[in-house]
Amino acid sequence: MVNVFRSSPVQRLLFPDLFISAAISAALTYYNEIIAVKTQMMHLQLSGFAGATAAISILAGFRLKESYGRYDEARKFWGDTINSTRDLGGNTMMWMKNKDQRTRMLKLIQAFPVAYNFHVNRKGGHHNLHKSDKNKPKFEDRIQAEFQAEMLDIYLDGKNDDDLRRICEVKYKGGNGGLEVITLMRETIAGSVGTVDSIYVREMDEQVQRLCFCFGASERLLRTPLPTSFTRHTSRIMFAWDCILPFAMYPLMGILTLPACLLTSFAVLGIEDVGVQLEEPFDILPMRQYGDGIFDSINQIERNYRAYDPESPAVPATKPVPLEIVPGPMQVVKGPAEVFPASK
Repeated sequence: MVNVFRSSPVQRLLFPDLFISAAISAALTYYNEIIAVKTQMMHLQLSGFAGATAAISILAGFRLKESYGRYDEARKFWGDTINSTRDLGGNTMMWMKNKDQRTRMLKLIQAFPVAYNFHVNRKGGHHNLHKSDKNKPKFEDRIQAEFQAEMLDIYLDGKNDDDLRRICEVKYKGGNGGLEVITLMRETIAGSVGTVDSIYVREMDEQVQRLCFCFGASERLLRTPLPTSFTRHTSRIMFAWDCILPFAMYPLMGILTLPACLLTSFAVLGIEDVGVQLEEPFDILPMRQYGDGIFDSINQIERNYRAYDPESPAVPATKPVPLEIVPGPMQVVKGPAEVFPASK
């Protein structure tokens, strides 16, 4: 029961919504029970308020439905991304005979979900980063340091540093890291022409197109939220209903109006709060876990194909431990090559 009061929905609704509802309920109960006589009591007819409550419930349900639709779309885009990366990884191992090109392509596939995540979620899922931390380096530099750390987990062997630099440089300059990774994939596929049959080259390019589609569809979802007028109107109507609720509850509940109003308000406003959270799906989806899953899937695909090649080195079964970040003005990450100098 204690955890209920510590939950994020309660914390968000506690002030001002539930606080104002409790204050009005307490004041109304005190007035009607202590001060007023029966002819002066303040309350509303429950039959008239019931119609408004039904309309409010429909509005809250519609808001939740629309928000969940956005959440469901975002999850499907990530599901398509996961399937496309697995297909592309398998085809890379099957058809790319040049080991350098094959290794480069596999690393780019693993780098794509990292760039994707940091593009649709500014913090890249690192919710412990806060602008209010004045004693730490600049907020943008801390985000860049986390991005570089995740990329260096992929490029630990010190090879393909040019790709690493290009991706990190685009991100550092505020560009689109996901599109840069897709561009490098297509450069790798184009470089395989002559050593890979044109049919398979086209098939791999189609899989990259699927990644590009999912990436672009996610951008559309990110940049076209629900209309602000609809969101504000819903919130205002819900708040007005919450303020009037004690007047309708008093004839039935009497001195129990306060707890009854709090429970009813929490139940209805909680639906609206869930809709608000689902409206921005990239803030609540476990995208870092999706990225880790893609990383492990590509490593497994590589191990499965290399099991029949005794000359190939073993591939690590799990993701390497994250690298240590050196304290400094930009928190530059230790790695095989310095990606960017500290900002001045």
